[in-house]
Amino acid sequence: MGPVSFSSHHIASPRVLLHGVDDTIQTMRLTAKTATAVAIATNVARVSCATSSYCPASDVCFQWGVPEAAARSGSGSGSGNVYFQLKAPTTYEWVGLGIGTQMRGADMFVMYASGNNNVTLSTRRGVGHVMPLHVQRNDVELLEGSGISDGQMTANVRCGACTELNLAGPTGWLAAWLQGSPLNSESTSATISVHEAYNLFSVDLAKASIGSDANPFLTTQGNNTGGSGNGNGNGVTDNGGLPNQTLAYAHGILMTLVFVVGYPIGSVMMPLIGNWIIHASWQMLVFLGMWAGFGIGYVMANRAGWFFINTHTQLGVFVCALMGLQPVFGWLHHVYYVKHRGRGIISHIHIWYGRALIIIGIVNGGLGLQLAGTPQRFCTAYIAVASLSTLMYVSAFVFGFFKNRRSRMGDPSPGMSDRSGAKEQQVSA
Repeated sequence: MGPVSFSSHHIASPRVLLHGVDDTIQTMRLTAKTATAVAIATNVARVSCATSSYCPASDVCFQWGVPEAAARSGSGSGSGNVYFQLKAPTTYEWVGLGIGTQMRGADMFVMYASGNNNVTLSTRRGVGHVMPLHVQRNDVELLEGSGISDGQMTANVRCGACTELNLAGPTGWLAAWLQGSPLNSESTSATISVHEAYNLFSVDLAKASIGSDANPFLTTQGNNTGGSGNGNGNGVTDNGGLPNQTLAYAHGILMTLVFVVGYPIGSVMMPLIGNWIIHASWQMLVFLGMWAGFGIGYVMANRAGWFFINTHTQLGVFVCALMGLQPVFGWLHHVYYVKHRGRGIISHIHIWYGRALIIIGIVNGGLGLQLAGTPQRFCTAYIAVASLSTLMYVSAFVFGFFKNRRSRMGDPSPGMSDRSGAKEQQVSA
């Protein structure tokens, strides 16, 4: 066996060998970095891509995320966490998100500026259509990523025992907000003014599952792309806007004009003018206005989910329905008066029935102001107008009483002509 020889090109120099090793190590490092990036991206996707989001207003947005383990349980029995986010500009005084289909009994989470470039999260309980009251909850936590940045308030929230949630299907939610100067309060019991608008919607939390039980919003800041005011979000259904301030004002002002001003003026027309045609025409106009106000109120209450479940709406239905009989009583009274030249039982029914309904209507207006959480200045104005109306009515009643008394002393049988619309000497309602 001959000697074995090696050519120089068959054996690489040590420098070449080391260079090859460096390339291999560098390639391995790049591959490891790529794998890590892919793993992170995959994890981020698992955490955040399934969150549901909804924006009831263009700049007011919410997001939800439910860990897969909790979602599989199918209930909010307190065995798992639920994450949600509130986001709005600092041009809002406060923004609230609540669990429920109406304000009464809703678990609410209210966000407002704290004054130190941070936000305050106030857990509250709805007690009706008034300011919700603070309730301490140890299962609710304000998470990392919350605060104020670039003029945006953000509250990332974890709820550990939101037992009323259905994690396997739709759950009713409500939202409310008010634009204005920041509250700048760290108190969770801060007084908040009545909302300018709010909304009802439902969220299918089964479609908001996330891969891990961790804050999903750290990777999705400012990315509310899954929903809109039309309810097109992932698992979000818009159940319609609830009463906004315009509708509330329209209903309140119209019904105030009807019961505090309109009906009392129509009633005093009889002792002051004595013309039944003018009286009947005026009251019929006010009667139509009452039903217009009732229609607005029905739309508001029905959207809010509290129609006929509180004293104001129940009393309003009864008063308006019973007032429907008043034109009939008025016509029967008129016919009786024409025939007998005086009052009968139907006359007293018409008069006192109308008076009672006017009084109840005025009281119910006050209940409506309370239900709406109306600012004190409007309540004061309502009381003032109602007091003036009552004074006017009592004065007209006294005037009519003495006028009729003098008339009876001078002419025991005061006549009237139903054709000409001449005077009926009595107070009507």
